[in-house]
Amino acid sequence: MRMPETPQPLWTYGLTIPHDPRAVRVVRATIRSILAAAKLNCIVDTVELLASEVVTNAYRHSAMDAYVSLERTPDDFRVTVWDHGSGAPAPLTPVARDEHGRGLGIVNACADEWGVRDYPRGKAVWFSVVPKVNGDEA
Repeated sequence: MRMPETPQPLWTYGLTIPHDPRAVRVVRATIRSILAAAKLNCIVDTVELLASEVVTNAYRHSAMDAYVSLERTPDDFRVTVWDHGSGAPAPLTPVARDEHGRGLGIVNACADEWGVRDYPRGKAVWFSVVPKVNGDEA
């Protein structure tokens, strides 16, 4: 029995980001630039927000560099952040005055899909957003 093939990406970009709080800004600017060039303006704000949350978590929960993959497939746009932190993160229910703990809740609410994959030396948190057909943006 032949297994169905995984859709091959139309393109992929990757960034190794240092363990530095400025890395979140670099990832946001990179996403904005790549999606604008690909005429995917319809998802820029959502992808930028969600990537900010996931990259911030990687910075807070790992003391090492992280890797960000930006992948356009035939069906969606996927962002994956690999870090060296342990454990599988899950959305929290923060108390009103909590300053932290809302990031994965935002990802859960806004991404079309998301998940976590464990690896021997860390984890990968990923999310995907499906572009909505709007003129030439699809």
